[in-house]
Amino acid sequence: MKLLFTKIFFCVLITLNSFGQTKDASQSLKQDANKMSAAFLASDYTTFAKYTYPAILQMMGGTNNMSEVLSKTTANMKAQGMSFSNITFGEPSAIVKSGNELQCTIPQHTEIKLSAGGRIIATSTLIAISTDNGKSWTFIDTSNKDMATLHKALPNLSSAITIPPPQPPVRYNN
Repeated sequence: MKLLFTKIFFCVLITLNSFGQTKDASQSLKQDANKMSAAFLASDYTTFAKYTYPAILQMMGGTNNMSEVLSKTTANMKAQGMSFSNITFGEPSAIVKSGNELQCTIPQHTEIKLSAGGRIIATSTLIAISTDNGKSWTFIDTSNKDMATLHKALPNLSSAITIPPPQPPVRYNN
């Protein structure tokens, strides 16, 4: 009886510990996503690059090249009377382990102010990846990318990760 009680106790303890680690990883993910969006909105593209998945950052030519591209894109938008005004996130999907990474998705809502008044909110999906057991996270925007393309760039991407179909931007006239 004592042995049975001990086994049950350890099973409960392991389950609670695992839940606690997932909860901590999810909180860390949300914090990093918010830091990333704050850096982007402040045009601090060097900090923003720290939250970009390293393979994607490398494909873009590194931090300096990424910063230059983002600066030009933002300047072109401003010239057309548009600006990024807010970025928020929904709830992350379940976190899965793939190799030495934790992975999940998180919806991102990007608000763009329009020169003629009003705004557009575009919803996209980010893949979040942690290589340090959920203490820090990097992100990959999945906009305009199918799973085959994502698997080429991310061969370790778990088959449990699903990307919802793209949603059209929503325009508000207020």
